[in-house]
Amino acid sequence: MEICFLLNGTPVRVQADAEETLLEILRNRLGIRSCKEGCRPQGQCGSCLALVDGRPLATCVIPATRIEGRNVVTLEGLDPVARDLYARCFEATSGLQCGWCIPGIVVRAHAFLQSHPEPTRSELARALDGHVCRCTGYKRILDALELAAAVRRGQPIPGVERSGGVGRPVVRYQARASVLGERAFVADLTPPGLLHGALVLSRHPRARVLRVDPSRALALPGVSGVLTAADVPGERWVGLITRDWPVFVAVGEEVRCVGDVLAAVAAEDPVLARRAAALVEVDYEPLPPILEPEAALEPGASRVNPRHVNLLSRSHYSRGQVAQALAEGVHTVAGVWTTQRVDHLFMEPEACLAVPEEGGVRLFTQGQGIFDDRRQVAEVLGLEAEAVQVELIPNGGAFGGKEDLSVQAHAALLARHAGRPVRLALSREESVLMHPKRHPMRLEYAAACDAEGRLTAVRARIVGDTGAYASVGDKVMERAAGHACGPYRVPALDVEALAVYTNNPPCGAMRGFGVNQAAFAIEGCLDLLARKVGLDAWEIRRRNLVGPGDLFTTGQVLGPPAVGAARTLEALREPYLEARRRGRAVGLACGIKNVGIGNGMPDEGQAVLRVEDGDGGFTLFSGFTEMGQGLLTVLV
Repeated sequence: MEICFLLNGTPVRVQADAEETLLEILRNRLGIRSCKEGCRPQGQCGSCLALVDGRPLATCVIPATRIEGRNVVTLEGLDPVARDLYARCFEATSGLQCGWCIPGIVVRAHAFLQSHPEPTRSELARALDGHVCRCTGYKRILDALELAAAVRRGQPIPGVERSGGVGRPVVRYQARASVLGERAFVADLTPPGLLHGALVLSRHPRARVLRVDPSRALALPGVSGVLTAADVPGERWVGLITRDWPVFVAVGEEVRCVGDVLAAVAAEDPVLARRAAALVEVDYEPLPPILEPEAALEPGASRVNPRHVNLLSRSHYSRGQVAQALAEGVHTVAGVWTTQRVDHLFMEPEACLAVPEEGGVRLFTQGQGIFDDRRQVAEVLGLEAEAVQVELIPNGGAFGGKEDLSVQAHAALLARHAGRPVRLALSREESVLMHPKRHPMRLEYAAACDAEGRLTAVRARIVGDTGAYASVGDKVMERAAGHACGPYRVPALDVEALAVYTNNPPCGAMRGFGVNQAAFAIEGCLDLLARKVGLDAWEIRRRNLVGPGDLFTTGQVLGPPAVGAARTLEALREPYLEARRRGRAVGLACGIKNVGIGNGMPDEGQAVLRVEDGDGGFTLFSGFTEMGQGLLTVLV
């Protein structure tokens, strides 16, 4: 059908599919890039915001059939003076990190400030209720918007340092382009001849695949190919540490979790690709899933993953006479702490652009490890690593959730098959189904202390649900074991941490990497012991904090540069006491986290700094990942 509407002051006429949304019309047919596809069609994240007849609305929930005759203004269509104002205010306040959510926030702020020229900070915060930002905590965003409101009333914009240099603050790298939606993410890249990919995912946690029939999908005009396990020329099983995750599940095998991939489609546009994926027929024989780690460890339990027994790993640390110390402790506590599975909710869903080249392929990826991506994709394609070139496109947040291979291999296979570039981007629902989560854990602890509240013993039994695939689950549970006693001196300890396969979604890296869950349990033990001894939360921690020369849980002897916990705790003493004097409910906890890989592994990296001819400039080549933390700014 044909739709006519006003876009940024210019009448446009487009052919639209009834299934499309305004967001898809803007991005796929009209080249608008400031509206990001973060949660389509849920309308929950605010990344796709535009002004529709003057109202800020999520474009991902507006059907194409409802935009006839409407007036749509995106960030590209704002007055140049206003665009410059917001860019400079966000630069001056460092009001962005990955940048994915900022264009939508700017559109919302512009509409709000038109009618609220002197907003309070709380009013600005309420105005952003419809926007999700996973990087910043909103504080700097609100700083930027407060500054923008003040500048509109006549206050000058502070200057920013652009030349950089050690010891001087510098404006964030590509900040202006990010604020204005001009910096491309992977899903914004549109080379000539581009095809669009879509995946067919399992909706069963466990089932035997009896048939995968792509014939109905292939019959659609504009579909260039449908690939399955039979079309993988190289190694079908991938993994960062353990090769136990198939890029496609084959006929005759079991799907092991919801989100397993059964087929991949390439077509001329995204709507057609999704429609074709829905036409791929899959027959299953449903099987009873194993959903609890304890059930997976029972004798005779069915094997979740054919490449490993259900116990993925066991990490263990011990010293001293723990049983005796627990029995002789003046005060003892015991309990079970449980934590839940948590999604990273990075704002940019996974995406990859694969461009076929002579003898190989070039990938533009948002992954957290381009060399791991290169190695695994080359193995899947049956090529030497040198035939696969991978370029990192700074991503829209990751937090550990983009370490594993997601859609890179599927995009590469489709591009090689079609001989054309293929861009494969997941929807939010697909992203949540596919990528690893934070490990849910069951932490059973017993702890003892003396009459003064000093710890004498800790016994911990930790079980982590690593889901259907290993990812880095063994290392996460190793971290949980190594940090099981937190930043505290414990003379006698016995710690065991298990990583266990189940038919739940896979679990892997997430900020804290297993340490958060262990901290929850040991801090709970400290609070329970404090009540028995008669100490407050601050004092019992002060008496137990590690210092130079003390043993960490793992047996490492801590040196002076590594121990700053006491100074940190001391800084909290007065605020903690003041809160208690005012009768406020106040908690206190301490944390400790390793620096670098640890556990005896060398922690190293490489970069190339090339002096350019003529202009005295340099080019810096780095394989590390920019995901909002400001790495590129630091490198500059």
